[in-house]
Amino acid sequence: MDGGSQNGAYDGRVMTEEQMEILSKQIAIYAAICRQLVSLHESFSSKLPLSSGVDPTGGGYFDSMGASPSTYKISHRHRWTPTSMQLQILESIYEEGSGTPKPQRIEEITLELSQHGQVMDKNVYNWFQNRRARSKRKQPQAMTTTTVQTVDAVAATEERSYGDSGGMNPREPCPI
Repeated sequence: MDGGSQNGAYDGRVMTEEQMEILSKQIAIYAAICRQLVSLHESFSSKLPLSSGVDPTGGGYFDSMGASPSTYKISHRHRWTPTSMQLQILESIYEEGSGTPKPQRIEEITLELSQHGQVMDKNVYNWFQNRRARSKRKQPQAMTTTTVQTVDAVAATEERSYGDSGGMNPREPCPI
């Protein structure tokens, strides 16, 4: 017979005393973790207004419509769209240097850009990567145009030089 019954009678116990003690400790630990999470959430919520559209935990964006201070809904991730001032700053920095800045410089740029709107380090890093890629894509087109212009210029120069040869056609033999 099993430990929960004697002489066919069921005494109502499902867990042993030892199992009950372990469960009680686990519940106490879980309660402590929950209290810490609540206080952590409250500290994040107090730093950013919920109407800003930014997830106070830093995990993305949320729908502020109907969100109360204690709850919020996480929505789809939104793309970062730099403001016109941020774009001007980024373009000027890109023109100064070559390629993607080092992590410390990215942090400095992010700090400067954050004065003109919300931005994160990864946004700045990705912007420089994308800008460099756009620049490389445009470069072969510019080289093709330059090559065509060079060929046209050489042909025009040759025509002028033949025209200045005193009326002699370079393809006809010179009469001697």
